[in-house]
Amino acid sequence: MRKFLPAAIMALCAITLTNAGAQEQRPAATAQQAKPLTKADKAAAVELLAQRLAANYVYADVGNKMAAAIRDHLRKGDYEKVATDAEFAELLTAHIQASNPDKHLRIRYAPSAKPDMPRSSATQAMPAGDKKSVTFGNYVNFGFEKVERLPGNIMYLKLNGFFEATYAKAAATAAMNFAANGNAMIIDLRENGGGDPRMVAFVASYLLGDKKIHLSDIYFRADNETDSFWSDPSVPGQRFGADKPVYVLTSGKTFSAAEDFTYNLQAIKRITVVGETSGGGAHPIRPFPIEPNMVAVIPVGRSINLVTKGNWEGTGVKPDVAVAADKALAKANALALRQVMPEIKNPEERKILEKKLVELEAAL
Repeated sequence: MRKFLPAAIMALCAITLTNAGAQEQRPAATAQQAKPLTKADKAAAVELLAQRLAANYVYADVGNKMAAAIRDHLRKGDYEKVATDAEFAELLTAHIQASNPDKHLRIRYAPSAKPDMPRSSATQAMPAGDKKSVTFGNYVNFGFEKVERLPGNIMYLKLNGFFEATYAKAAATAAMNFAANGNAMIIDLRENGGGDPRMVAFVASYLLGDKKIHLSDIYFRADNETDSFWSDPSVPGQRFGADKPVYVLTSGKTFSAAEDFTYNLQAIKRITVVGETSGGGAHPIRPFPIEPNMVAVIPVGRSINLVTKGNWEGTGVKPDVAVAADKALAKANALALRQVMPEIKNPEERKILEKKLVELEAAL
């Protein structure tokens, strides 16, 4: 697994930056956080950050532009009044975001930041020892919050994060096997902040057919390498398959790997996206220490869809059916009922479903 998952679930759990990173979560004040920074400390951190940006940011010209911007702020004395690591990290983030608004890009206060670790390939597992992440994953069932059968044999799956595939596959298999016999499926990603692209491909495989499908690539600028992600027809248990209707719910909180899942399946016309435009983060990240207590979370690659040849960076994934996020489930449920009702032959069951459909459409 990459040390810089493209949209980690930092907002969902307190896991280390070596294994995740995305949405901002400010640390509590500590004595270490109050440690004063010297002028030399600040200059060294700015220079190292500038070098990291220039060498690693996904687009070389933009990386150079950000590097020049923070060096200019240093020359102007804009960091002189900053007293702590936490304040410095916040100001540096503001400056690089002003130069280049990338939602994955930030500087984090991280006491005792770990040294650089090279990126691993997409086929490698997470290194042993990240027990806190695994423990938390178990506690929240690796993001699989709910699977239930709705009237009309419509399956509803609420998935709040794409946890590291090595550990989360069993939960995914259980959830997807429960849903396999449904007439339709609704997958709720409205609170999904992202995670592991390998887990994205694993879950998507349950919604596809018997042939491998090339879902996406991720290109890494510094290494000039591309990792590819494919569906796997041999996933364990029973698949939902490629023919029955699937609706994916999105909101402005749907981010990164959750967008990856949505964008790529939408591009091959496998799903109908219902809800709001998603957050717009398509650049996988890697953490780089720039000071003993600060880490630069830098986007180092870009996602590439095989159909559109692009991605959702900055724009988000556009829904097929636009509706407020809090109405998305009702809307998708109504759409699914309309699709499955022609197959319902029992008149009593049809009467119940017709009543349910009226209730849903009235709520909308």
